[in-house]
Amino acid sequence: MLLTGAAQPARAEDGDPISSPIVDLGLIAWDIYKSGKASPDQIVQFVRLVTGVLTDMENEVNAHADGIQAAEVLRQANSVRIEMLDYQSIRDNEFYIGDFAAKVLGFAQNASGKYGAVDSRKAKDQIGLGGQVLYPITLTARTDAGLRNGLGEINAEYRKLNERIVADLEPTCTRAGDPDPIPGQIVATYTCTAANGETAVATEFKVGDTWYSGPVDLPSLKLQAARNSSWAAAKRILAGQGN
Repeated sequence: MLLTGAAQPARAEDGDPISSPIVDLGLIAWDIYKSGKASPDQIVQFVRLVTGVLTDMENEVNAHADGIQAAEVLRQANSVRIEMLDYQSIRDNEFYIGDFAAKVLGFAQNASGKYGAVDSRKAKDQIGLGGQVLYPITLTARTDAGLRNGLGEINAEYRKLNERIVADLEPTCTRAGDPDPIPGQIVATYTCTAANGETAVATEFKVGDTWYSGPVDLPSLKLQAARNSSWAAAKRILAGQGN
């Protein structure tokens, strides 16, 4: 049984976390990169996902950016969102799409650099979210433009960022047991806290050999806590890429 913590953002309450569309666009970009081309349907879906997730990040994260470094990355990501609204026109101009791809690559690499320059878990998480959108845009735009030189290196940077996020930003969990335990009975509550401060709570209750609630699945509880965090997205992106 999962009990979500208090004071969660609106999207979490609606069951539509930020991490899900970030995973979707990351895996579409991966497919485009691996195949060496983008279909019209993939581009339509990709643009919809990018503009949607960056709008959500602007609404829910930018207003609470943790420091100058995170604010800069999120501001750059938002400028890309505005340009992505006209991506169909951008991709029809070989000079414009090349310039666009180069600019977004610069923003993505800036996010990767800023990630390593901050100590705050919350700032790392916000910067990580920005990088997780900017790198897929770079891979997609460069592939779409036929700019294949360097794609492997860019994808390696993207993978490395996700690996660092997984290593650095795993939710922390605590266990609180019954202060007055009854022999033969187990009652415990687990609280997992993501890098962005959001929580997920689960309780397990066992009498004798019978579980009435639980046992708690800590890996699932961590993913629930991190539903609006770059950590959950990184875990799923790497798994989707076979890493």
